[in-house]
Formats: sequence, C-alpha cells, structure tokens
Amino acid sequence: MNSEISAQLTEAATLMLVGMGFVFAFLTLLIGGIKAIELFCLKFPSAQTAAPAQTRKTLPGNQPHKTDPATVAAISAAIHLHRQSTK
Repeated sequence: MNSEISAQLTEAATLMLVGMGFVFAFLTLLIGGIKAIELFCLKFPSAQTAAPAQTRKTLPGNQPHKTDPATVAAISAAIHLHRQSTK
C-alpha cells in the first residue's frame, strides 16, 4: 500500500514538473516573440505615423446652459413622489 502511494506521488510530481516546464517554455517563447517584434518595429518603423489626437469641438447646440429653477423644482418633486410611492 505504501509503495502504491509513493508511486502515485512520484507520478504526480513528474506530471506537475512536466506541465510547469511546458508552461515556462511557452511563456519564454511568447516573451521572446514579443521582444523580436519590438526590435523589428524599432528597426523598420512604419512610413505612416499616427495622427495626433484631435480636440473635440462642441457644437453650438450642445452648449451647457442653465436649467430653469422651476424645471429643477418639478424634477425634484417628481423624484420625491416616485420614491414615496415605491416604498
């Protein structure tokens, strides 16, 4: 019985180490590939450069405006009434 458990633990450890080795190798290749692409892009920059971000212009109809105090009072009353009725 002890030898069965020992054999299973040895097999589990071997499987774990093989799996970790594959993951390590894959991540190493992935990082190496990313670094190779970085070096390629630095050595051969693209002819097309990124356009600078343009500032957003507000349209004349979208200008912020003051809300009428009567409208604010009506909205506040409606919210208060809604909260009272949903309790």
